[in-house]
Amino acid sequence: MIFAFVEGGTVEVLDGPGAATKYEPIDVESFVFVFYDEDGTWLKPRFIKPNRRRFFGFVLEQGSFEVERSADLDPAIDPFSVALSEAVGLEPNKYFSSLEAIRQHVASLQGPVTRSHDG
Repeated sequence: MIFAFVEGGTVEVLDGPGAATKYEPIDVESFVFVFYDEDGTWLKPRFIKPNRRRFFGFVLEQGSFEVERSADLDPAIDPFSVALSEAVGLEPNKYFSSLEAIRQHVASLQGPVTRSHDG
């Protein structure tokens, strides 16, 4: 299971990384869709076949991609917690009934938060 955050604030829950390929590669390249694993780790798109462009940026041919876990977050991408806090809607799915249910699920996979005290 993975999370697809759609530009505009909607979250879609997909069955797995392979399901991400249903989106247009040009939109994925432009971060219209951003993917995270079920534990909140960013899933970086890796283009197997790049999008081909011609003059003025028009796409001549869509490429193909897959997503892979990445500990190094692209500067253009929000951490999962920020993306989820800014989400405004959840597409119906078989896993979660609310954004809060997603927050609880990811928090349970990440374990307890420990705090240090100075002094």
